[in-house]
Amino acid sequence: MALRALLFCQDIPTAQLVGRAFRELKLEIEPCGDPDQALLKLRNQRFDAIVVDDADPAGAVLILDSARSMTSCRNSLYIVLAQAQTTLSTAFSTGTHLVIYKPVTADRLRNSLRALRNLIGRRPQREFPRVDVEIAARLQIDSHTEVRVCILDLGQGGLALSSQTLLPNSGILTVEFVLPDRTKSMTVSGEVVWRDAHGRVGLQFTDVDAANREALDEWLASHLASGPFHKTPKLKKVTSVSPAQAKGVAAGNGRASGPLAFLR
Repeated sequence: MALRALLFCQDIPTAQLVGRAFRELKLEIEPCGDPDQALLKLRNQRFDAIVVDDADPAGAVLILDSARSMTSCRNSLYIVLAQAQTTLSTAFSTGTHLVIYKPVTADRLRNSLRALRNLIGRRPQREFPRVDVEIAARLQIDSHTEVRVCILDLGQGGLALSSQTLLPNSGILTVEFVLPDRTKSMTVSGEVVWRDAHGRVGLQFTDVDAANREALDEWLASHLASGPFHKTPKLKKVTSVSPAQAKGVAAGNGRASGPLAFLR
């Protein structure tokens, strides 16, 4: 059965863009620009996801707050299309599972809908298939701030990661990590395209140099089934060492352990 979502959005171009992104991934979407009509639909139909645009904050909060008390919405996921300045505490105070930051683009929506599928517990067919991993990494937020993170999945188009540190909700972040079964670290940059209530963040690659791209593509090819379109294979999580541990391995300092416990 196709996943169904209700979209509350009064901006026609945004609603059309979201609708196209859903349909491209074979997801059903029902747009609605009036909060009262949206509530009526929620009472009479079942939706896997409820998407609201915070351009009308009163309407968005009304819909999310009301949905929480409806039996028909008990298992629905709440998604907010939010301005970058929207604080996470405000966004998640209504039980939001996922925030998609504006400006909303086709690529950003595609990555976010991938997260939607994963949150519902299903695997989509991806334009860029992902491998589930568990890789300790370093995230460079700015010239003075570096935090430890764990990469959760990895593909040609981007990666998902988790951190105990509150990460920026927009912008370009740089990640340094070592692929499993490798000893040379690589550095990539990506734009934040989604995040969820559990602190997981999705990055879409914006800068991967030729050498790292070749190494990444070769590694992914060895872990993915053949064919350009397929479901992410059922793999045991592939673990890796951190960049610092990898340097020790390369220097002959023994076998490095897996990711640190706090990253699991």
